[in-house]
Amino acid sequence: MRSFAILSAVAIPFSFFSTILAQDNQGVSNYGPGEPLINLVNTSPSKTHVYKVEGNADNPGTAYGAGGGSLPAATVLPGQTVKFHLGQGFIGAFSAKNGEGSRFEVNFRGDSPGDYKTWYNTDMQFGMSNNTIGPAHGDKQINGDESLAGEQDCLAKANSAWASIPVNEQQELLDTGYLEGTTGEDGVLTSVHMDKQATDKVLEFFQNSAELNAYLVPGSVPGKKTDNTGAKADKHSWSVTTKELTITGY
Repeated sequence: MRSFAILSAVAIPFSFFSTILAQDNQGVSNYGPGEPLINLVNTSPSKTHVYKVEGNADNPGTAYGAGGGSLPAATVLPGQTVKFHLGQGFIGAFSAKNGEGSRFEVNFRGDSPGDYKTWYNTDMQFGMSNNTIGPAHGDKQINGDESLAGEQDCLAKANSAWASIPVNEQQELLDTGYLEGTTGEDGVLTSVHMDKQATDKVLEFFQNSAELNAYLVPGSVPGKKTDNTGAKADKHSWSVTTKELTITGY
């Protein structure tokens, strides 16, 4: 991927920050118009979304979490939209389910003053959840493709591919424990999940067959990988010219 080397951050316990983190504006306090911003939107009427927040160790003093280190988790209450102000030069990530769901990697440093790009992607290598990221105002990617990375419903996307898998391979996938459900032409998946111990067979199903809108194996700059799974992962390094993105939890 493009410049997404991130130091791990330990989320400070949610209970300590529960009052502060319910605020509608979070991140840096000295923000201005046109500066990097992520809208954290919670569409659920009943579920609170908590995001583990990480920043690069080389983030400048103008950016949130300058110099890396431990950062408090970002909490979004049911029906709430939080404006998370990141400051100039931020590179980092927001991980759903407080680090156990989909990970959204963002790079607001751009390529050059005259050719600005915000880079972003969804990483499901270590966790999976129903969340998306994209430009706040529906702008297309720089190459003209659709802009939303991630999935609104990972289970539904996996089920759309399930019938195309031979029965013996369906059973092998169920045996891994990362998918639950029934086999056959009328088989239905009832649960899917990911973590860093997932087998190659699981990764291939999610990346190649289900074509989840994220990368499940380590990606790189598009066009560098030659194997089928790696090549599909490479497609998920995305860019737009806006400095405002939205992460939505469903």
